[in-house]
Amino acid sequence: MKGLLLKDLYLTLKYCRAFLFIIVAFTAVSIFADENAFFIFYPCLISGILPMTLLAYDEREKWSVYSGTLPYTKAQIVSAKYIIGLIAGIFALILTALAQAVKMIGSSNFVLNDYFSLIICIMAVCLISPALLMPFIFKFGAEKGRVAYYIVIGAACAICAFFTVQENFSFATGGCYGILIIAAAAVILYLSSWLLSIYFYKRREI
Repeated sequence: MKGLLLKDLYLTLKYCRAFLFIIVAFTAVSIFADENAFFIFYPCLISGILPMTLLAYDEREKWSVYSGTLPYTKAQIVSAKYIIGLIAGIFALILTALAQAVKMIGSSNFVLNDYFSLIICIMAVCLISPALLMPFIFKFGAEKGRVAYYIVIGAACAICAFFTVQENFSFATGGCYGILIIAAAAVILYLSSWLLSIYFYKRREI
């Protein structure tokens, strides 16, 4: 498993540095932008795309075939991508959390409940986007799975646009229980997606 993670890390640093730059750039912009949900959530969406991009590189280089000669199970190969997704999501979440804290403190508008509600919503986005996409990728492959990618990203952008035009929208609107339900649902969805991807990949002929 360690070898799989190191492989994906090296691929990320060599071929996916633009993703890291976009995450940092949009996070910085979110500090100065007005209440615009797009700039807040977009870094999380980008972090969720990273595992799918790595899967596309694997398919292009025939890694899926070559990995059959190595002492890795299909469950481990799938798990490595989900762990990379978690690492990327945590990276985006930490940067966004720091940026929003700076923004709220700078505007003298820091409310602890609203802040934690926002962070949990961001965490949910970090988990939900890859959770919805990766089962399609592992079942149909990177090329056919792109259809699901465009659908999910389009829906996410529409949601961000909706939140942006809601002048009185508050991330704490649903209260403490609503936020906890969102967090729990995101975690359950991610774990369920993980198991479903393992099931699909084991049945898929490489």
